[in-house]
Amino acid sequence: MTLRPRDSLVIIRDILQVAARKASKTEIVYRSNINFVAAEKYISRLLLRGMLETVVEEGKPRFQTTQRGMEALLKLTEVQRLFEDT
Repeated sequence: MTLRPRDSLVIIRDILQVAARKASKTEIVYRSNINFVAAEKYISRLLLRGMLETVVEEGKPRFQTTQRGMEALLKLTEVQRLFEDT
């Protein structure tokens, strides 16, 4: 069995899925199985594209998947399922 790095679209899907229930950067790192440097890169990209938004809860920033992000999550999940079935 050969281990391969995950594709960036899989990582994006994982982040959007975690943030669907509001998540801190630390939660995103651990649940998406990425490091903090990668999290910063992906979160920034998703914020710029309007797929994530920052919300403040109890004085702490958290990330929430937007409607646009939920649409992307559904599409990415559908594509992944297509490839898993083959």
